Amino acid sequence: MSFLARTSAQLRPRSSAVNVGPIGIDIALEAMHLVQLEAATGGKLAVRAKASLDIKGSRRELLQQPHQFRSLVKRALAADRFQGNKAVLALPSGMFRTISVNYQFAGPAKDEPAAVLRAMKGRLDGDLGRYVLDYMPVGGRSKSDEKLALVAVSERDKVVNFLELARKAGLDTTALEIGPLAISRLTSAVSEDSGEATVLVVNSGRRASYLTLISGNDLLFDQEVAIGEHSLVQHICETLDMPEETARHLLSRTGVSPGENEDAVAVALDESGLMNTLSEILKPQFMKLVEEIKRAFLYAASETRGRSVTQVYLLGSIARWPGAEQLLTNLSGSRVSKIPNPLALFPSSESTEDAGAHFAPEIAVATGLALRGMSTNG
Repeated sequence: MSFLARTSAQLRPRSSAVNVGPIGIDIALEAMHLVQLEAATGGKLAVRAKASLDIKGSRRELLQQPHQFRSLVKRALAADRFQGNKAVLALPSGMFRTISVNYQFAGPAKDEPAAVLRAMKGRLDGDLGRYVLDYMPVGGRSKSDEKLALVAVSERDKVVNFLELARKAGLDTTALEIGPLAISRLTSAVSEDSGEATVLVVNSGRRASYLTLISGNDLLFDQEVAIGEHSLVQHICETLDMPEETARHLLSRTGVSPGENEDAVAVALDESGLMNTLSEILKPQFMKLVEEIKRAFLYAASETRGRSVTQVYLLGSIARWPGAEQLLTNLSGSRVSKIPNPLALFPSSESTEDAGAHFAPEIAVATGLALRGMSTNG
């Protein structure tokens, strides 16, 4: 945003009834993404501020250098009209894992956490006191007093160090979440009439993809699949003997399946047969992802009394490739749609600028975090 636009926005009269939410912050492998939403009296959400800043070096190095982390946070907050320092942070993917656990319980709700803890004994190395655990009951699957929960597990020292890092950077962390839960909240916002619908979200990243299965408001599982944008691009490079930059350019302009991209360059490349070539090269790699999608379908049916997956969403870096969702649709036999711009779900509080015009789909997790406490799904 230009200086003049930012100054104009700051001077524009604003209703005192506007409710500004926390800043959703996702520290991805290569960038830090921030989103803040606000709601007027009528409750309609709008994007107040957003930012995406590249990480210099690796995320691991960033998290080990408090000064560098604080500097990045400061620059990100200064990039737009962020208000306050209250934040909902995503726990970096390498700091936690999820486990599905069956447990026996038929008592009052206040005693349920203890039942989950009893079921977790023996599932982890050492004393449970070494870990931070959070759980999400999976509904619609209970048999008498037998229940299922998805448990997020992280080493306590790692969580404490991460929270301390955020505090030193000037952030007031109101909640710490895992990415799949933020994705679940975002999906609920997308599908307002989801009810008991079962949704599978494929969130593609640079190094891996994550399959998140959601039934109604229940998070059924989150699974990492070793298929990411980088490996797919490298496969193109090796097969066609071309530089990575060229391969990325072709994928972003030509795509992997006929779609809505109708610019002259794309049409010319399509006529040359290049789109079909890219599609054929990537099909075996995409089939690995399709196999995992089909396994998720089977799991959904077993855990939801036979209900089928009603919607598959594609997010992340692969979603930027024209036709990626169509290729997955053709290979899987199930309709795959993409949400390439999560911020487009909400109008911008700036009158002239599209809320997500300049942001990649990787900002999905930060958007889901920002939704916490801002909707009935939060």
